[in-house]
Amino acid sequence: MNLNKKIKLLSLIAITLVSSSVFSREFPPANVNVASAKITDLAPVIWVSGTVVSRNDSKIAAEISGRLISLSAIGTRVERGEVIARIDDKQLQIQQREEQANVLNSKASLRFLEAEVTRKKRLVKKKLSPVSELDKAVSERDIAKGDVIASQARLDQAVQDIAYTQLKAPFSGIIAQRIASLGEYVNNGTAIVRLVETANREATIFAPIVTYKFLKDAKQLAIESPLGHGEATIKALVPVANSRSHLMEVRLDMSTFDWPIGLNIKAKIANGPSELSLVVPRDSLVLRRDGASVFRINKSDKGAKAEKVAVTVGIGMEGLVAITSNSVDSQIEAGDLIVIRGAERLQDGQSVAIKDNNHELVLGGKEPTDDKPASKGQP
Repeated sequence: MNLNKKIKLLSLIAITLVSSSVFSREFPPANVNVASAKITDLAPVIWVSGTVVSRNDSKIAAEISGRLISLSAIGTRVERGEVIARIDDKQLQIQQREEQANVLNSKASLRFLEAEVTRKKRLVKKKLSPVSELDKAVSERDIAKGDVIASQARLDQAVQDIAYTQLKAPFSGIIAQRIASLGEYVNNGTAIVRLVETANREATIFAPIVTYKFLKDAKQLAIESPLGHGEATIKALVPVANSRSHLMEVRLDMSTFDWPIGLNIKAKIANGPSELSLVVPRDSLVLRRDGASVFRINKSDKGAKAEKVAVTVGIGMEGLVAITSNSVDSQIEAGDLIVIRGAERLQDGQSVAIKDNNHELVLGGKEPTDDKPASKGQP
């Protein structure tokens, strides 16, 4: 046997011995956190978009023409009945005094004609005046009565116009926009400011019309936004959708949320009937190219070992996901312990050490020591 053949033979023997040593060596126990599989009602859900809105969001318009002489600033909080803008009323004050004079004139004319009717009646009764003269006096008196009513109405209109020069808030809120500017001449009906009520907040979301049968029995919906999450009560359900979008509006009560008007939110809506399913935490899924799997813990006298079980993933809800075992010989049942942390590098059949929490998982069950010096900037 030449030297090269001897070297190749020795190398083969060495590789065989190393491989045998590696394969005969068991993996050390892996630290894991576990949770129990369970049976629960699960329904398919969808997340739909929405917006926080105000119950009252109005553009307050002028009710009389004139020049703006006072206007609240953007961001000003006003109470109901508080003046938010004023229009110059000098010309209207002059008109009011003119109408007051007209009322006095018409009332004086009416008093004279009433006395004239009384005098004509006495003369007709004594046959000293024809009846036609009495009829004429009565007619003139009735016309004078109409003049009094008309002049009083014009005076009332002048008084009302002066009141309109003070734009008052119809509800408490905040000035969100100044549409007109100070000193600008505005006409009757011109929008001046946008007033938004911030006390009564709602959320409007648009859900597929097919979810109506699930929403009509619901009381609350889970919502989330960049500012947090929670549950909001359904205030109104409008089962009307157009033929293009097939979406219906749902109104949610946001009075318990301190979220600003205009914030975008998402709401979770059931999209199918609920059914009993075997569920595990979503964190327990190990996703690979060949499919999804979970690790079940099998306990014996020799300790705990992890068993890899291939599963089919179903619907999910609130951190839980429905699963079905792919093999009839390895069916996961309710109560089985499933690895939820530490499964990334687990091997099928590897021994495991179950830890109560993530802290113990990271530290391997050891308590942290205070021997290490504090980091810079910390006490």
